[in-house]
Amino acid sequence: MKKYLWLVVSLFSLLLYPAMASGHATVISSNPSPNEAMDTLPEKITIQFSENIQPAFHSLEVFSQDGDKIQTQDSTISEQSEKILEAKWKGTIDEGIYYIKWRVVSSDGHPIEGTIPFQFGDSAGLSDQNKSEVNESFPNSINVILQSLQYICFAALTGILFFRLSLMKDSRLFEASRRTRLYLWLSYAGLAFSIFCSLPLRVTIDAGVGWTDAFNVSYIKEVLNATNFGTIWIMEILILLLLFLVIYFMLENSLNKSLPFISFIIIASLMICKAFTGHTAAVPNQALAVLMDFLHLLSMALWLGGLMAILVILPGLADRQAVQQQDKKTFYWSIIQRFSKWAFLFVIILIISGIYSSLQHVPTIHSMFNTTYGQLLLAKIGLMLVMIVLGGFHFLRGKKQTKKLGYSVGMEFGLGIVILLVAALLTNVQTAMSSPGPIEKTLRTDENNEVTLMVTPNEVGDNMIQVNLSNEGKPIAEIEQLTITMQPLDTPRGEIKLQMKEKNTGTFTSKSILTMPGKWNIHVHGLTESLDSINADFIIFIGNS
Repeated sequence: MKKYLWLVVSLFSLLLYPAMASGHATVISSNPSPNEAMDTLPEKITIQFSENIQPAFHSLEVFSQDGDKIQTQDSTISEQSEKILEAKWKGTIDEGIYYIKWRVVSSDGHPIEGTIPFQFGDSAGLSDQNKSEVNESFPNSINVILQSLQYICFAALTGILFFRLSLMKDSRLFEASRRTRLYLWLSYAGLAFSIFCSLPLRVTIDAGVGWTDAFNVSYIKEVLNATNFGTIWIMEILILLLLFLVIYFMLENSLNKSLPFISFIIIASLMICKAFTGHTAAVPNQALAVLMDFLHLLSMALWLGGLMAILVILPGLADRQAVQQQDKKTFYWSIIQRFSKWAFLFVIILIISGIYSSLQHVPTIHSMFNTTYGQLLLAKIGLMLVMIVLGGFHFLRGKKQTKKLGYSVGMEFGLGIVILLVAALLTNVQTAMSSPGPIEKTLRTDENNEVTLMVTPNEVGDNMIQVNLSNEGKPIAEIEQLTITMQPLDTPRGEIKLQMKEKNTGTFTSKSILTMPGKWNIHVHGLTESLDSINADFIIFIGNS
């Protein structure tokens, strides 16, 4: 029975694993604010984002309602905070309606842009159509393909090196195999290609230009010198060169036992570089996020890569003359059994990192079913369920040891490749945190009172706030007044106070506009007729969809 445990644990981990993704930067405040009517211009235009923005490829421009560009100084990142983009006016403007058009690259490497309308003076007011907008494009198809190729090559290289270090006893047989050499060099070439091409691709994404300008020297310099990606890319190129030399000498000197291990360490360092780019740059505890990202990528690569090595390399080794002197069947199934034992460890790592990612990026069941991220995750889980069924079939066949695993292993491997494509999509779309859905939370006070807070639809804009007060399941009737104070945690400004109206006994409601996405502290304060206080603090996440 214990032998089946890793399959059950594997399924559990996949249900928790959302392929590590994080939300992109969002606007949490601006001056002028969206749709604001003002009589006096601020000294400078400022836009504050939910996360740091990169110093490359940002812009802030102002246009009149007729499309004429208003003169402003070049945009800069504020000295006070790397979350603030600002630009000073170059003169005065006439009364009228204007649009601030902005574009930034967030710390996780995703460019976003949008418009903020405002009114200056006593001209005709803004129409309902003139609303603040934030535009985020669907993931670039070439970016998804290159990331998928990189994941596959990571798996191929780590899998075959793991095969050599932990599953093979005769290293000479491994290095002498022409198929093994070809497999290693093709995997290396694919990894090098994906990393080299990621630079011009990053230029097209960050600068917002086509492939004809992807190799523009000034754009490339700005990416290399002023983005997180540029620093990591240079490190990756240097590590790739070192990896080439180590693989070459490893294949030429089969007696050196340290070179395969060094190769594995070098590939792991490339995975760490990968973990530093993308969504991990936008989370508060970056060190832990990078660690979990790396461990998840490594365990995934070892699991799928080991399967790839068994599918591609193992049959050829089993047919070689050195093995034919032994029992080929014993050799073949001994490798399978060793890999099955290691798979249990990989699954444990997947569980730990998967739980962490789930808590970070999938806040509610609603967000799972009503966001692009959640729907992609559900599709991935479905594919993985099929893959696990195939894995269980292979496990049972391995116990009997009557036949080789056959074409069904190829099917399992093919599903793994499709899952990597979905994972590449997941790393480039807004996470489920963008639309957490209606919130309902209940807290119990020291006086044994139950306070229930409901926020619908729980996103930026108009919301219905409801508070229910009860004690031992019965509504509290003697409430003199109930107020709530809502404070965004990402900025000291934006506090909202509401006097709640009693709808029914113990039930209070009010409408409110929530002005920005992110974490909010909701403080509920009730006062009874006997002047007793009921207090509760809720931390909720407001979506931006």
